[in-house]
Amino acid sequence: MTQLNHEARETLRWAGITPGQWAKRHGYESAKDWRGDECGCTDDRCIGYHHDATDECGCLPALIEELRRDERKLTAARPVWAAHVRSTESGTAEDRAAADQLAAEWVAEYNPGAVWHSLTPRGIVYRNQWNDRTWLIYDADRDSIETADVTDETEISA
Repeated sequence: MTQLNHEARETLRWAGITPGQWAKRHGYESAKDWRGDECGCTDDRCIGYHHDATDECGCLPALIEELRRDERKLTAARPVWAAHVRSTESGTAEDRAAADQLAAEWVAEYNPGAVWHSLTPRGIVYRNQWNDRTWLIYDADRDSIETADVTDETEISA
């Protein structure tokens, strides 16, 4: 299957997302290039084995909810980053404490299992309880939510 089926397009429309927006979010030029499964699932990882052919595929609604969660996470990250920039510019202990407090609250809310976090020149990074890698979770330059392994990057230290 090389395109979203009718059911998938309707699911996206109900979520207020055009097929083109969905495809571009996932690295495709247009909805025509998007690959999916016969069930209409738009997740390339879905190959139809997660449900019986007669069952409804739940991947697309789950992926849409993940998108919405990332949008909320990004909206909440912006004031955290603004506080960090303000504290860097002012150099005051009060501004630094405020930025650190906002970062701690944001990480606790949106990244369960965090054991360490930091505001770095690159963005907000953290480590979790499942591995000892350092992950970029807010990219300040791109103003985006990420999950990028930055363990080996020298400007980020734990």
